[in-house]
Amino acid sequence: METFFEILLVLIVLSFILRKLAPYLLLLFLRRIQKQMRNNFESNLKTNFNFNKDKNKKELKKDSNKDNVGEYIDYEEID
Repeated sequence: METFFEILLVLIVLSFILRKLAPYLLLLFLRRIQKQMRNNFESNLKTNFNFNKDKNKKELKKDSNKDNVGEYIDYEEID
């Protein structure tokens, strides 16, 4: 019977400790996730910015070559 009370006492103490530590553990966990998400966002932002710079350069080159486009053909609908 003593073993049962010891196990019960340990469970009660553990539940009390977890109730007191849970907010701090949750805060630590959320801060870690927030830091990872911020790093991912910043790295994606940098890569997308570099991609847009390269894309704009390519578009400028394409605009200069628009004069060399072939003849326009207007197709008519047949009823």
